[in-house]
Amino acid sequence: MSAAEFNVKGRIEAFLAHRILRLPPGFVAWLLGKRRRIVNGVALDPTVQLSLDLFKLTGRPTMDQLGPEAARLEFAKLVPIADLAPRPLLDVQNRTIPGPGGPIPIRIYRDKPGIRPAVVFVHGGGFVVGNLDTHDPPLRELAHQSGCVVIAVDYRLAPEHPFPAALDDALAALAWVQKNARALQLQGDKIAMGGDSAGGNLTAAVCHELRRTGGQLPAAQVLIYPATDMHNLAPSRETYAQGYFLDRGLIDMFVRAYAPAPGQTADPRVSPLLSVDFTGQPPALLITAGFDPLQDEGLAYGRKLEVAGCKVAFLHFPQQIHGVFGMAGAVDDGRLAIAACARFLRETLGG
Repeated sequence: MSAAEFNVKGRIEAFLAHRILRLPPGFVAWLLGKRRRIVNGVALDPTVQLSLDLFKLTGRPTMDQLGPEAARLEFAKLVPIADLAPRPLLDVQNRTIPGPGGPIPIRIYRDKPGIRPAVVFVHGGGFVVGNLDTHDPPLRELAHQSGCVVIAVDYRLAPEHPFPAALDDALAALAWVQKNARALQLQGDKIAMGGDSAGGNLTAAVCHELRRTGGQLPAAQVLIYPATDMHNLAPSRETYAQGYFLDRGLIDMFVRAYAPAPGQTADPRVSPLLSVDFTGQPPALLITAGFDPLQDEGLAYGRKLEVAGCKVAFLHFPQQIHGVFGMAGAVDDGRLAIAACARFLRETLGG
């Protein structure tokens, strides 16, 4: 198949997937019938199952089979299929800020005038894929619903820039926003941080690092199915190792790319769950998904925060897979996840 034919085939598949993902869930459940996937008595969301089944039928290579550069292109193609249409906002700005490895691109979303609370958001993608555009629609919606200024950070990606590059960029971005709060028309004492997956990992690692060094902590943290332990194998990593998008092979590729040196996965800055001290952490929203390999480590991290006296709000989507935050155009739980993040930020920061 030529490159042109492959691209046409891809566009047709994307169009069909976009339509199928918007079929009524009840109809999809009927269509699947006895083929519904049920694990530990819980059925996978029918729309999600159908999309996974159809993707498998296309025979398209998985991201770990493609390698980092091609995986980034594939991820950028897949995300819009299940995502929201971008919401118009009061103001959206692209700019760069100084970083330890060079300029860091950021995108600033504002939907209300005046001096506002803010959240610095670091995107997911296993430290290897993802960018400002892949997370644009849910962050627009988050800015609209929360009333916060959302500042998205395009940190350096592995394997070109392994640990600690992404963490250094996340620390630098938060510090820059805190330092320039007045110029950005932000409430300097109401700047939160959050992220999904790898972004949740970076958010947790930033909070621990600032607590250790005496830096200014964010006012709150939003941890969306965070990767918190790259060193140990939790039961959910085995139970949901295959067939739920974030497969074992993909996780292994991400870990090898981000923490390639011997012993790095045991570093608490890579695996925040291994941190010794959980005291003094900012209030947290901890979101998990039932069919997610990272479910157990996310819940374990939230419990450690809670035991240490941190205020933690837990939200679990039992029927969903990893990535539901970016699937708001296809499943109700995606919209609920964004709404929950917005509500937590409003209640914690005001807005």
